[in-house]
Amino acid sequence: LTQASKVVFSSSLEEPLTWANSTLVRDDAVEAVRAMKSSGSGLLGTIGSLALCRSLLRAGLVDRFRVVMFPVITGATGGERIYDGYPDVALEMIGHRTFD
Repeated sequence: LTQASKVVFSSSLEEPLTWANSTLVRDDAVEAVRAMKSSGSGLLGTIGSLALCRSLLRAGLVDRFRVVMFPVITGATGGERIYDGYPDVALEMIGHRTFD
């Protein structure tokens, strides 16, 4: 992951970023992702930001979901669900794998 090109959306971080091959974007994340998609930047993915994922979903910029399930009981920390407030969406499974 260190060698991959990364875009960090943040209004609080300052450059230079310490993670190699990282670019800071302080502008509207939805518009930045829309521009990246239209320029053919290749496959894009998100890691760790529920707010970013929700805004990209709302804007219709998500082409594929990768759903990973972990058999963990989260208790109090699992109170916020990713898809609350969104309408049902018909998904097509394109593959699956089971890990031991």
